[in-house]
Amino acid sequence: MSERPQDVQAQPGQSRTPDPQPKATADGSAANADPGGVIDAVAAPENPTGGGAQTQPAATQEATPSSAAPLVNIEAMRERMDIEGLAASDPWGRGAYVDPDVEKHPVVVALRERDPDTIVDVVRFRDETTIHIRAPELREVCAFLRAHPRIRLDFLTDLTAVDMLRLRERPRFDVVALLYSLSNRVRVRIKAGVDDGEPVPSLVPLWNGANWLEREVYDMFGIVFEGHPNP
Repeated sequence: MSERPQDVQAQPGQSRTPDPQPKATADGSAANADPGGVIDAVAAPENPTGGGAQTQPAATQEATPSSAAPLVNIEAMRERMDIEGLAASDPWGRGAYVDPDVEKHPVVVALRERDPDTIVDVVRFRDETTIHIRAPELREVCAFLRAHPRIRLDFLTDLTAVDMLRLRERPRFDVVALLYSLSNRVRVRIKAGVDDGEPVPSLVPLWNGANWLEREVYDMFGIVFEGHPNP
């Protein structure tokens, strides 16, 4: 018959291992929590008070979907997030950015009011708008669109260039700036045509992210960006 662990005597020069703690039985463990009760317990109150970070409500908290309106929660969230509204009558709304009449595009309207001669051409393709402007005004136009209180094109997505050789006589290149509005959630493409050896204003003073992009354009096309800190 083998001895129980607690009955084993420690040999000389050896320390005795303490008795292990008895394990709790399954009957003594806590009952499984009700998932619905956990959700109700941790859900934030309708009117929270006190400190802490405030977050936007989730889509499922916007409204209660039903068989008659399965997307009502998504529609409610969309109405809250669209700062400028979705009404067709709103000249600054997101709907104006894809209006068939490009002259109703908010960026086109704002630039026309600023200086009618700034815009060279406007192209609409698959709900994407490309606005061609005069090259010397590239930085001024981008700064204007970034600071505009209703447009707020405050994020530079990309900056590149296109060699238009065999597609037109001049200008030879198009410098392309892709701008995005974080608040309005719209994109606009700005193009500035330049010839060989013609410089274009750097956008680094507006977005530091343009630093490497402009150096890449210089390496690939030889286009010089005036005001670049380290070309």
